[in-house]
Amino acid sequence: MQTLLAIGSVLFLVSACPTPQVSPMSHDSLDTSAPIAASVISGVATSTQPEVTFNLSDQQWQHRILLIFAPSEQSPLYQQQQQAWQSRSEDMQERDLKWVEVLANGISRVDGQPMADASADRLRNQFGIAPEDFAVILVGKDGTEKQRFSQPVDLSEIFSTIDAMPMRQQEML
Repeated sequence: MQTLLAIGSVLFLVSACPTPQVSPMSHDSLDTSAPIAASVISGVATSTQPEVTFNLSDQQWQHRILLIFAPSEQSPLYQQQQQAWQSRSEDMQERDLKWVEVLANGISRVDGQPMADASADRLRNQFGIAPEDFAVILVGKDGTEKQRFSQPVDLSEIFSTIDAMPMRQQEML
């Protein structure tokens, strides 16, 4: 949506620019705003992030996955969960934890990058989460579900679970 607004703004600016005038004596008076606007448009059009296709099987033995399912970003449970986890990225990296947000309405994300709708739908079906439901699911490096919550959870509880896993115990040596 922001990209469309930016393109619309640039198009308005281009349409407001006068037609280039070239003096027979000098090319210095050439109005170059249209080419500049065109380069801005191409920059805006290509600056959107491509959607990530996400498959749990591609993550097996590389990452633990923390799935957050919610109806939308406006969901009170989703917002409460986000606040609880805001400053814990270093702890998440230490535990090879990949954060996947699966929203029924809105843009789903994998570590902040937009995720393809088909990937979000597949995850929702795989874990049996209805579009109106909230859930947090921890998936281990072996690809199996380790823990499931229907309410927001503090990361320290998830970290305790991860830190007790045999594979994590070996990683900490």
